[in-house]
Amino acid sequence: MKTRDAMKVIAAHRGDAVGVCALGMASNEWWQATKSEDSFYVHGAMGFAASFALGFALSAPNVPVLLLNSDGSLCMNLGCLLAEAQQAPANLKHFVVDNGVYQTVSAVPMVNRGITDYEGLARAAGIPRACTVETVAELEAKIPEIMASPGPYFTVLRVEAEPSYLEVPPNDYEGAEIKYRFGRAMERRLGVKIFGPSGY
Repeated sequence: MKTRDAMKVIAAHRGDAVGVCALGMASNEWWQATKSEDSFYVHGAMGFAASFALGFALSAPNVPVLLLNSDGSLCMNLGCLLAEAQQAPANLKHFVVDNGVYQTVSAVPMVNRGITDYEGLARAAGIPRACTVETVAELEAKIPEIMASPGPYFTVLRVEAEPSYLEVPPNDYEGAEIKYRFGRAMERRLGVKIFGPSGY
């Protein structure tokens, strides 16, 4: 299964969920599938997409949240699974793109490739709803249950490593612009004030 095909399936079942994307292929492919400006793309902070998504899900419990994580980012912050299990946000669905490499640095193999059972880690952390899918057909069959079930729901997406990180171009904005576009979208959607009178 290719990451882009998995993202297309998830995007088709997204509904009104807010996406939070780890840096790299997860962000690039989600942007190409959705062109979504009400998703948050974590650039330059490997490992922290899970923390951001959990915090957002807890602060906006009526908003469905899709965490589009990667295996490399998950391994940098395995404690996120403990926090998700303890907080148990019903609105959070955690997807992990598992390609076995660090795609953004020339597909360097991950040291634990083929050894670590991410679904097993999630269950051991206390997240009972967890699964692993390896084909588009499996994902299409499973996604209605994933979206309809209470979270946290942890899904490993077994995908092929891509020959080039930039084969799928990222969104054309980053840094502060990501913050402001996402923040303004959430102000409009949630009717809250995020930025102060000076605009930040």
